[in-house]
Amino acid sequence: MDILINNAGIVSGKPLLDCGDEAIERTFQVNVLAGFWTVRAFLPGMLAAGKGHIVTVASAAGLAGTSRLVDYSASKFAAVGFDESLRMELKRLGSPVRTTVVCPFFIDTGMFEGVKTRFPWLLPILQPDYVVRRIMKAIEGNRSRLIMPRFVLTVPVVRVLPPFLFDAVLGFFGVNRSMDEFVGRAQK
Repeated sequence: MDILINNAGIVSGKPLLDCGDEAIERTFQVNVLAGFWTVRAFLPGMLAAGKGHIVTVASAAGLAGTSRLVDYSASKFAAVGFDESLRMELKRLGSPVRTTVVCPFFIDTGMFEGVKTRFPWLLPILQPDYVVRRIMKAIEGNRSRLIMPRFVLTVPVVRVLPPFLFDAVLGFFGVNRSMDEFVGRAQK
């Protein structure tokens, strides 16, 4: 079976007004549009073969926004929507091609060097090997969505609250301050 894993990602880690136009465009080119182009390149072969699996690695930031990730979060919200719409389109076509969207919290790859988590037992910085194993199991199990850690599954439930309460909950768990000490790869 052919498997396409769209895992390209880039982050500026800057407040919106500190991001140049080129940086914002680059974020969307890499985090969103690259997924469109690769799927358009590989999906015809998968459809012809009658099998395949497309994995979109988004982010927990595609489920809940945070400061210093405005461009990144917006691009990952787009990636989540891309996967959902593609899944619906494939179902309508009666296609056996599957999709999986992956929404992890921060992964310890260096891309988010310096991020902090207030409650590591609830929102740990994930290890790459663990994430890969979980993605492989999700593919093998034809799961449509993989959100990790499990605590991130509470985001849709909390989202039903009025915005001021939603913001307060994210604030309590430290999500809105997680990028305060961010340095990333490029700034080292």
